[in-house]
Amino acid sequence: MTGQTPIDTLCFTCDIVVEYVNLANAFTQDLSAALIAPMWLLFGSLVGVWIIVQGLRMVAAQTTIIEFGKELVFVMTATLLLSGQGPELVNNLYTASLKLMGAAASVALQVGGQGASALPDPTKIGGGMEALVRAAEDGVREVFGMAARIASQATLTKPLPIVYAIALIVPYFLVLVVYFSQVVVSIFRIMMLATLSPFLMLGFGFGWGRGMASAAVRTLLAAFMVLFGATAALAVMLYAVNSLKIGNPNYNPTNLSVLDTKFLLALAMGWLGTAFMTEATGVANSIAGSSLNNTAAGVITAGAAGTVVGLVSMAKGGAAAELLGGAAGWSASKAAQGVGYGAGIIGDQAERVADLIKKAKKE
Repeated sequence: MTGQTPIDTLCFTCDIVVEYVNLANAFTQDLSAALIAPMWLLFGSLVGVWIIVQGLRMVAAQTTIIEFGKELVFVMTATLLLSGQGPELVNNLYTASLKLMGAAASVALQVGGQGASALPDPTKIGGGMEALVRAAEDGVREVFGMAARIASQATLTKPLPIVYAIALIVPYFLVLVVYFSQVVVSIFRIMMLATLSPFLMLGFGFGWGRGMASAAVRTLLAAFMVLFGATAALAVMLYAVNSLKIGNPNYNPTNLSVLDTKFLLALAMGWLGTAFMTEATGVANSIAGSSLNNTAAGVITAGAAGTVVGLVSMAKGGAAAELLGGAAGWSASKAAQGVGYGAGIIGDQAERVADLIKKAKKE
C-alpha cells in the first residue's frame, strides 16, 4: 500500500529525540534572552563591591597592585563573556556540544557494524542523537526478527519456543529503552549547562565562582563520557549480534533449546548491554571527578516498562490481568514466607539471648 513507511525504516524514538532537542534549544535561547538584563545588573553590582573590597585591602596592605591586576584580568574576561552572552552564544554552545557528543558516540556504533545508520546528519541540531537511537533500533530489530522466527516454531504440543522468544525480547527491549534514556538525559544535561552558562560566566570573574566554571567543564566532559560509554556498550552488543548472524533470515531456529550457543550468547549480551550502560556513568565520574548518576535514566526505563505492561494487560484483557495478578500473588506469598522465616529466626535468637541473661543473673 502506498504512503506507508516500510518497517525497515521505522524509528519510533527518532522523532522524540529530534523534537526534544529542538524544544530544549528554543527554551535555552528564550531563557538566555530573559537573563541578559538581570545578569548585567547583578554583575555591575558585584564589580562595584569587588572594587571597594580590593581598595580597602590595598589600603590595609593585604594585597598588591600585581595581585589586583591578576584579578582584574578575570573580571574583564567575565565582562567580555557576558557582553557576547545571549541567545546566539548560548545556541552555539548548545548545538556545538550536541553535535560533538553525537559525532563522537556515533564512531563506536560504526565500529559495531551499524554503518550508514550511525552517521549523524550535520543539517540538524540533534542529527547525531537521532542517528544514535536509529542505529540502536536497527540493531535491536534484528534480534526481534530472530525472536519472531523462534516463536513461529511453537505448536500446541511444543509451547517452549514462545518462552524462548519472550526471554530474548525482554533484555533487548530494556536495552533499547535504557539507551534511549541515556540519550535524552545527555541532552538534558547539555541543556542545563547551557541554561546555567550566564551564571557561570558571571562567577568566572570572581574567586568564589571560578570553581563553578571548572566544575561545569568537568560535568560537560562527564556527560560526553557517559553517552560514549553507553554507546560503546551498545556497540559491543550489536557487534556480537552481527557476528552471530542471528538477523539472517536463513538462520533456522528449529529444535532450539536453552543450550543453543547462539541463543545463550544473544541472551547474555542483551543483559550485559543493559548493565554496562549504567556502569558507564560510574566510569565517567571516576575519570572526570563529577557526580552524575543514573536516577533519571532509571525513572524513564521504569516508566516505559510499566506503560508497556499496562498496555499489554489492557490488550489481552482478563488473561494478562490474571497472569499479572498470579505473579503478584506469588511474589507476595514468597515475600510473606521470607518475612515469616526471618521473624522465626529472630524470635529463636531472642529466646536464646533471654535464657543466657537469666542464667547470668542466677550466677
